[in-house]
Amino acid sequence: MPILKIARMERSVKSMQIRNDWILNESMTNSFPFSLKEGETFFATMKEKLSNHEAIVTIKGQDVRVHFQGEIPNEEQFAVKIIGIKDHVLQVQAVPKTVAKEAATGSLPVSELEKAEQILLAQGIRLSKEEKAILKRFFEKAKGTLNEKLETIQALANKKLEVTELHLQSIHEALHGEPFGEVLTQLADHLDLLPHLQSSKENNRDFVDTGKRMFNSQTETDLDEKKMFHSQTETDLLEKDQSISQKDRILAGAEATNGQQTELPYWNEEWARSIPVQAKDIIVKTVTEKLSQAALDFKKLQIEMNKKLENAALLLNRGQALARQQAKQFVEAVIHTLDRAILQGEFMLFTDMKTEKQMLQASAKLAEAKQLLTEGKPSDALKIVNEVKNLLGGLRFQPADVKVKHFVSALHLNEQETTPKQQLLSQLAKTLTLPLGEEVSARNTFEQFRQLGFHHEKDVSRALLFKQPAIEPQNIKALLMKLSQGEPGMIVQQAEHALANMTGQQLLSKFETNQHTQTMFYQLPLLMQGKIETVNIYLNSRNDGGKLDWENCSLYFLLDTEKYGKIGILLQALERNLKLTIKTNNVKLTEALKSLTEMAKENLEAIGYNVKGITFAKMNEQEEQETVAETTKTKETNSEKGYDWTV
Repeated sequence: MPILKIARMERSVKSMQIRNDWILNESMTNSFPFSLKEGETFFATMKEKLSNHEAIVTIKGQDVRVHFQGEIPNEEQFAVKIIGIKDHVLQVQAVPKTVAKEAATGSLPVSELEKAEQILLAQGIRLSKEEKAILKRFFEKAKGTLNEKLETIQALANKKLEVTELHLQSIHEALHGEPFGEVLTQLADHLDLLPHLQSSKENNRDFVDTGKRMFNSQTETDLDEKKMFHSQTETDLLEKDQSISQKDRILAGAEATNGQQTELPYWNEEWARSIPVQAKDIIVKTVTEKLSQAALDFKKLQIEMNKKLENAALLLNRGQALARQQAKQFVEAVIHTLDRAILQGEFMLFTDMKTEKQMLQASAKLAEAKQLLTEGKPSDALKIVNEVKNLLGGLRFQPADVKVKHFVSALHLNEQETTPKQQLLSQLAKTLTLPLGEEVSARNTFEQFRQLGFHHEKDVSRALLFKQPAIEPQNIKALLMKLSQGEPGMIVQQAEHALANMTGQQLLSKFETNQHTQTMFYQLPLLMQGKIETVNIYLNSRNDGGKLDWENCSLYFLLDTEKYGKIGILLQALERNLKLTIKTNNVKLTEALKSLTEMAKENLEAIGYNVKGITFAKMNEQEEQETVAETTKTKETNSEKGYDWTV
């Protein structure tokens, strides 16, 4: 009898133990979106420390609250062993690296594919069988070291991109392939374009030097007297009869081209005689309409911003909390309007640099007013609003001579280009060299990216969305797509190579609306001393309501030249306070650049930055390699003073 009781007790204890284990595993399964077993070891990434023993970590792509038995690891990535669950909180223990490597559970990455899977899981990307097969082929066929391939996968994971052969190939090409400038050089060499590109600067200089013969040289006063560019008041512009007379002037200008001397600004019959009559008619009509419409658009923009700023000033004068909030919305609307106009307004293609700088300055000042309203300083904000209102009201649309000349020249050349080879030569010459006589500005830099084709898909989709006429985009990417569709051969291969590089850059620069920090990477080709060089651009910025935050960002330019060696320029902005670091090992270049620092400071302060210092440093090869690697795994830390980004 006692033996029977003991046997029953043993069965009862075992039953309770099994039941408890089942309850533990069931609660762990129900509490978490993936299965967990006591004793298992997993690869984890630190997301946020909550206390000395609790933290939020990412396991299998899911954020999990855990309690550490012992100290929390200092590393960003580490291994943890599942101890159990208590009060719905997972109990874990950090596993030493040596033990983790010897773990026989198979949960830790011990092969190339498993390492890649863990990187993707940490970003919430789960792989299907097909995607695992794609990764396997990528490791087998892609050129480069294991670390380079893992960096490619990390970059893809950071951008939350789908695992496809195109994505992997393109990103790997952009990060670890030949520089974009070198790829374009090889293509241009096979198409026999290099000699023509090398002489494009001389042609450009001749064009600018003979500009006085090609166009009437006129002062700002002369332009104001021309009937196309009357300085009109807001009331005059809104009156119907003035709008009609403006249209009449456009038509009259177009009709005057048939063998008669025109009264158009920037037009000279001596130069025009070298252009066929049909081309001349088209060019005169196009330039007339473009400049006339630009003048109207600019004035309408002024009226729109003036009304919003007046409303903001009226609301701020009331001194009520609700009125201040409404005033802030008007200020934000004007900032948005200004930024959109600078990057998308047609008139910005013709206006002079002074006007563009004043518009950038106005945007920066309004950003300051917005911050003052947030801090509860309405009187200071009102002062800035009135200052900006006067600044914008005093602007006049003034087409820059050199911009109009280049616009006319481009129109004439487009008439003569028929083959993709001719179009590519013209596009490369226009994109790789800044036209002489033009200053570097925000808008022409943006247009350079557009001409390269980094906005190709966006421009095509916008045209379809607004049902615009089907005009073939004129950019380098569009022309590369044409060349890649030719007969199989070296040119087709090189065009495809260049396209993969560009696509990779676009993927790495994809804007993530749900991410707090944005990273971008571009390779900008430039023609220097007859050679196509590549400037690598690394950008980290805060996401400011769906756009890059220029007040808080880090921008790094890296150029490897044959003559001067590597040159790095690092700009770090925090709450509009800017630090500029120039890295080079060339002593002569350092001395030459030091003489330009004061000019650089003035230009940066003119567009709203407070330059806190310009320093020079030696170029460290190891640091630069780390900089490139860090681009694919940007870290963000939050502090009381602001934001800090590691580029």
